[in-house]
Amino acid sequence: MLQKIQAPPTILERVPLDPARLVHNLTNAVLFIAIVVVPVLVIAAYETLIASDRYESTATMIITEERPAATSAIDLSLLGLPNSAADKDALVVQAYAESGDMLTYLDRTLGIRAHYADGSIDTISRLSSDASFEDFLSYFNDYLTVSYDSESKLLTIAVQAFDAAFAKAVLDATIARSQEFIDRLNDQVSGEQIRFFENELARAETKLRSAKAELVRFQQDNRIYSTEGEGETIMSTITGLEQELARTRSELSAKLTVLPESSPQIQSLETRIAALEKQIAQEKQRLSGTGGQSLSEIDSRFREIQLNLEFLSNAYKSTLSALEQARIEASRKLKFLIVVTTPSIADESEYPDRPYIVATATLICLMVFGIVSLVIAIIREHA
Repeated sequence: MLQKIQAPPTILERVPLDPARLVHNLTNAVLFIAIVVVPVLVIAAYETLIASDRYESTATMIITEERPAATSAIDLSLLGLPNSAADKDALVVQAYAESGDMLTYLDRTLGIRAHYADGSIDTISRLSSDASFEDFLSYFNDYLTVSYDSESKLLTIAVQAFDAAFAKAVLDATIARSQEFIDRLNDQVSGEQIRFFENELARAETKLRSAKAELVRFQQDNRIYSTEGEGETIMSTITGLEQELARTRSELSAKLTVLPESSPQIQSLETRIAALEKQIAQEKQRLSGTGGQSLSEIDSRFREIQLNLEFLSNAYKSTLSALEQARIEASRKLKFLIVVTTPSIADESEYPDRPYIVATATLICLMVFGIVSLVIAIIREHA
């Protein structure tokens, strides 16, 4: 009798179907497609077919001053603080480049709002036509990159735009405006000190002119040029008159021995003696000031005026010297924005970085898928 040979069981017959497992696998597949495949494909399609190309123009510069700044004994960079004047200057320029003042200037000169709100730009990248100034500033700063390297002291500015030539124009205007900003800072810092000394010099000059005019009036009123010379002249005159008086008296004594007192010669000598005595008394009165202002009083006032004039003259010279020193110091502290690499027109777009965006989106979607799958597994386990 022949024995019936049976066929070996198929895979489906060997592995019994598990409806729950099928549902689980199907759910994971649907979730994977919904969370990973579809979003990544949409993002890739958008970035490849719709997203507008952005061109970047970059420039590097350095801020220098004629006199190097003194180094600090404490390395403030360890605390996250600027450690030198160059660091502070660069941070100031960075803040200004990202400020509303810069945006207003760029929009006034180049019309950047119209460029970024152009209808040819994709919806996501385009600036809203009714965007507020604050939104416009936030939007523009997304396309403006200002970075500073504290080691090389280089300040790098990069501008993205939807046209290569326009990106370069915006960067050129940003650099030029930053240089004007530094020039204004130079004027404010040095100008205030210089104006202070200029005002002090003007006041010192006014006082000096007034003191000189007072000296001239005093000399004219008292008809003297120098009290020392005037005193010497009076003393010399008195000495000469007294010598003349002594000779005349000797001559009178000699004449009286031979002539009577009624003699015309005797009377002439007596008259001459009286005149000499009167003149001597007048000169002594001028010297002592009896009945008027004495020469010593005039000399005291004259010296006071001269001392005041000398003091004001020295003050004027000191102020003039301080002004010149302030100008020299200001010139040493002038800051300059030196462009190391000039802006250029990009040959091809660098943004959006499509491979990076798609890869990042894929990674994020995979992470979300993993989290969702884990949550579902936990729920099923506790169900």
